[in-house]
Amino acid sequence: MTKSPRGRDGRRSHLRLVGSDPGESHGPTVGVDVDTTPSVAVLETLLETLALDLAAVPAALHPVIAEASVARSAAMLADQLWPAGRPDEIGEVERFFWADAARVLGERRDLESFVLLTSLARTVGPAGRLPLQRAHVSRLRTQDSVPEWVTRIAGFRLTSAIVSEDITGDGLSVVLDYDDEQHPHTVVVFIDNNLGAIVKDVFVGPPVDRVLEAYQRGGRVTIRTVRPSTAAGIILQALGETRDYDDPPVSEDFEFFTGLLVNRLTQLPERPIRPPIRALLSPRQRDGLVEEFLGSAPPLPADAADIARLWIDHAVDHTVGGPLRVSAVLVELFLAHWLPRKVLADSTYFDAVPVVVKAWLAFAGEQTQLPLDAVDEAVDAVDVWQPALEAAAMIDPVGSKPGERVFLDDTTNDLEDAYRALAGLGSPPQPDLRGLDNSQAATLSVLAPHAWLMAGETLGTAYAPDAFDIAERLVRDAPDLLAKARLSTWPRAIVWLLAHRHRLVGPGEILTPYALATDLSSSPATLRKTAKLLTDTLILPL
Repeated sequence: MTKSPRGRDGRRSHLRLVGSDPGESHGPTVGVDVDTTPSVAVLETLLETLALDLAAVPAALHPVIAEASVARSAAMLADQLWPAGRPDEIGEVERFFWADAARVLGERRDLESFVLLTSLARTVGPAGRLPLQRAHVSRLRTQDSVPEWVTRIAGFRLTSAIVSEDITGDGLSVVLDYDDEQHPHTVVVFIDNNLGAIVKDVFVGPPVDRVLEAYQRGGRVTIRTVRPSTAAGIILQALGETRDYDDPPVSEDFEFFTGLLVNRLTQLPERPIRPPIRALLSPRQRDGLVEEFLGSAPPLPADAADIARLWIDHAVDHTVGGPLRVSAVLVELFLAHWLPRKVLADSTYFDAVPVVVKAWLAFAGEQTQLPLDAVDEAVDAVDVWQPALEAAAMIDPVGSKPGERVFLDDTTNDLEDAYRALAGLGSPPQPDLRGLDNSQAATLSVLAPHAWLMAGETLGTAYAPDAFDIAERLVRDAPDLLAKARLSTWPRAIVWLLAHRHRLVGPGEILTPYALATDLSSSPATLRKTAKLLTDTLILPL
């Protein structure tokens, strides 16, 4: 995951405290050394960043924000200055840099550089810790009038941890309590179960008693106390899930506080306790759950078993919490994003989906004894998102039998697709099926919207219309060409073709052939060969 290089620019969005006003601002450092080593330029940037971050918060939070600011900067340096090479080479570069930084900061006498040195000495890893700590001890003997808060930087002790979980299972918050007399605070980590149990937000909160009061006032949560090592295990596993994404949907606060969070968790005296491995239902267990549902439900449409099984597959394979989770957000993801983009069907099939999903929610709510208001909220969400299904329904049936459905593409990363759809790409246009037979209409209904979505998500929304047009021309002008590759390969080849035609791939560009092929879940050779079939057969505009 690429860490954001954004400065805070005086903004306070990374704090979640009630009634906190910025205290006295710290201006940027004005002293400039005659030293010209590379460390000097980097340290000046770190000093300026630290000053801006401190200026954005009240004085009571300066030790916490100093730790967070420097931990973030140190992590960014690790990404940018020694990201590649053999381990011994990386270590040598890192050790040299921090030794030089310790020398430069050790020779200065201004308070701002001492704050930076203190923060670095307590947050940087083993490669730079010793010279920084020596420089810090040396300056501490001679530094005049050090504010008390500086001594508290990275010195907070974790005293307790709680886990607050939404009763609908949408997510949970792990609250780490640092009960310090001068600077009591919490670090709150939100884990989103609807996006694969990733860490979506990290922020500094008020003391734990105020956090508990807010949770209890809001209701609809369960709260339990856990050991710090258990909390650390939950968080570290979720961070691992987050880092599996190149561009995860995280908050700006996550970018700012992750370094502080990891630094504190790695310094706990106990080893983190890994959470139990989540059990996945076998196909037989899933079918058994469908049979149990149908046996207890009122008469349902003929496709009820198929629809219920799709709900189970989505809940188990693409979210966390299991198929019996009743959630309005889960309803939205299933009806508005996953099902229309996974299944091609006509209105006969999609008209049955809301009826079956409502019955399933009632069944799951009864099985889990969920409060009726939570079940009602999820059932109401079905009506809210039903138009997404109606918009996705085919004008003509896929085959000869109404109600038949086919999968669009079993290799699609549905979790990533759902997030990108939520981010604003929207729904694809409906292709014009006039003049086509049933087979061609079904093919175009799959191919054109899929090419539109894939181009918009991979290259940007400006390229989606061109991808849609090429797919339509392929079906109308060269239907015999379709048999020369799998249907799921053609949208990928169209995106590959557009990326090369618009010079988005190559030296100095954002994309490389290998990275683009990876994004498209295919190989460069396959994409190159299939795209050539397009250019050899169709006359495409420049």
